[in-house]
Amino acid sequence: MHRSPPTSLTVRLVCRLGVVLLAGFFGAPGLIAATPDGELKLVVILTRHGVRSPLQTNQILGKFAAEPWPEWTVKPGLLTPHGHQQMVRMGEYYRARYVAAGLLTGDPVKDAPAFFFRANNEPRTMESAVALAAGLLPGTPEPNLHALPKGRIDPLYQPVKAGTSKPDRDLAVAAVLGRIGNDPANLTLAYRAEFDALQRILGPVSGQPGKTPVIELPGAVVHGEFDHTVGVSGPVRIAMQITDALLLEYTEGMPMKDVGWGRLDTATLTQLLKLHSLYFDLTQSTLYAAQAQASNLADHVLQTLQRTVRGGSGEGAFGEPGQKFVLISGHDTNIINFASLLGAHWYLPGTQQDPLLPGGALVLELRQHSPGGYFVRVLYVSQTLDQIRNLLPLSLEHPPAIAPIFIPGCSEDTPGFDLPFTKFEALLHRTIDLQFVTPGVP
Repeated sequence: MHRSPPTSLTVRLVCRLGVVLLAGFFGAPGLIAATPDGELKLVVILTRHGVRSPLQTNQILGKFAAEPWPEWTVKPGLLTPHGHQQMVRMGEYYRARYVAAGLLTGDPVKDAPAFFFRANNEPRTMESAVALAAGLLPGTPEPNLHALPKGRIDPLYQPVKAGTSKPDRDLAVAAVLGRIGNDPANLTLAYRAEFDALQRILGPVSGQPGKTPVIELPGAVVHGEFDHTVGVSGPVRIAMQITDALLLEYTEGMPMKDVGWGRLDTATLTQLLKLHSLYFDLTQSTLYAAQAQASNLADHVLQTLQRTVRGGSGEGAFGEPGQKFVLISGHDTNIINFASLLGAHWYLPGTQQDPLLPGGALVLELRQHSPGGYFVRVLYVSQTLDQIRNLLPLSLEHPPAIAPIFIPGCSEDTPGFDLPFTKFEALLHRTIDLQFVTPGVP
């Protein structure tokens, strides 16, 4: 899909200023009476793929462990059969939730035209979208999955790697250094207990040829590689990769004797997730990096919501007018980047702040409680670690973990932390950086 070239930057900035000013009036507390739920008009789900094998090979990870890592049944970075079924379960839950909410009829054939599926063109994200569709629309053919041709870098998901976003990497490094006291060593001191716990799981490696304790690696804040604007090398990055591998072993359902060599229990896994969240917080949640990597995606999502609120063709919107369910299948970085533009944070049982679990999703529900009275609910939805591990069926009676998110400066004190659409719109107009937005939805 393509749209015509955008209006001039000057015109867009003037329009955005007008929206911000209007938001101060129409979004003022008390002018729009909140109702418990309103009428659900549109759902946008930005999801991570399901359980995959680790991105790093056992040979790479083996440099930091005393014993060999367990073997996986699929090549590095691919969705596992377990992960596929996990995503079917999530689709089944979304179907139950949105039939009950009145957005869907419950007849998969009738509901299919209301869906738009968009995926990054990597096997794990495309297969995850297909698996979600199997749960959402049971008994129907595979969906018309919108994705770029194989081998082409998608600027919607990886704009830095695609070259459509050209951030100032020195500025990105400074933005992270300014958060950690200009010294990466502060991180290993602050998280020493977590690094020690990780090493106990990995086993003693000091003195073994070719092996190094994670905490003894030199740390630095560096220019990002591939689709990352900025990176943190050394203990923080390696700890994230290892913790991710341990998390995947657990959620894949491996026997506990093989999860962390039998030395990892759920309490320790929860503790180690601090190291997973730390890396993403620094490299993906720092605002400048998030703007460089998420402004393009966020702009198209915003245009999709605006089309439902105000009508029109929505040149940069996902799908067609009248469609009610937009599913965007991507990566953990896409979720945390977008969430950072909103100032969103969340917790789930058994995790640390802002967990990015396999199959987890940032969900935007656009609702209407009166003529012109649109509001947005922001949620993070994911199966718990044990729901993923055991592939437990999901339903309204047995739902995944759901974290309603309060957006600072926008949300109201309602049970769903509702935020008037004008405030949501004004917030994204402030945080989306137009220099990182490209025209069209490919």
